[in-house]
Amino acid sequence: MVRAKTGNRIRETGSDRVINAAVLVLLAVLFVIWFFPMLYVVLASVTPYEDVVRAGLLILPSRPTFTAYSFLFSSTGIVGSFLVTLTVTIVGTLLSMALSILLAFPLSKKGLPGRALITKLLVFTMYFSGGLIPTYMMVRRLHLLNTIWALIIPGCVSTYNMLLLRSYFVSMPDELLEAAEVDGSGPLRTLVQIALPLSLPVTMSVMLFYMVTYWNTYYAYYYYCYDKSLRPLQVVLMDLIRSATGEAEADEFVPTITVQMAAVVFSCVPIVCVYPFIQKYFTTGIMLGAVKG
Repeated sequence: MVRAKTGNRIRETGSDRVINAAVLVLLAVLFVIWFFPMLYVVLASVTPYEDVVRAGLLILPSRPTFTAYSFLFSSTGIVGSFLVTLTVTIVGTLLSMALSILLAFPLSKKGLPGRALITKLLVFTMYFSGGLIPTYMMVRRLHLLNTIWALIIPGCVSTYNMLLLRSYFVSMPDELLEAAEVDGSGPLRTLVQIALPLSLPVTMSVMLFYMVTYWNTYYAYYYYCYDKSLRPLQVVLMDLIRSATGEAEADEFVPTITVQMAAVVFSCVPIVCVYPFIQKYFTTGIMLGAVKG
């Protein structure tokens, strides 16, 4: 590829323009491929019954209707399940972050006795778990069955997330942390005032992982709970999809597919609203936590 140089500027040749145009076209095609499913789900959730009967699902419905959303919110338990999931997500994420950080920071210290053995034992759990039955017996022994804590504690700490944090803490300059200790800063103060502010990208990335995991809580309810008041959002939405027979209140029909799409939109909106605030840390945090140390 040859460029003509004019003064201090590099002038693009004809081949450069062709390549740039091809790249832009390719990016536009990829954007459409990515964006169309999202747009289709949203539009399908507001498609009226007559459009579905006449022509299946249309790209652009004849008139938007929120009957499917009314059907969702008028169904028993949807608001309560949302509050359960919100509580599990907030409490679980905070608890998981606290435990993961308090485990990762000491393991980043090279002078910690047994550091290598503890790390290997934690990594071992990533490949070989105790299984469902031992986990259920442990939850029962701790008297957590049929409580909201059964949806939080069994998966409270992820070894993968902890290793991301540990790798980043290891990459921090020893001189910086040692200087804080010389100034009289204890380990906890060093962690809170120095290590955590410097590790904000990887911390936010790990927090996003935990948030999505808790928000999508599904099987834990069937494993450890039987009280309907503890049903998380994903369980209620799945029950609604399975029981959607096509008829709602006021003799107005609601196609099952529109209920399904409305359920998908409703369950994704909170995470979609939070993600833009964390996205700027996401790529940087994953790269730093995975490569350094």
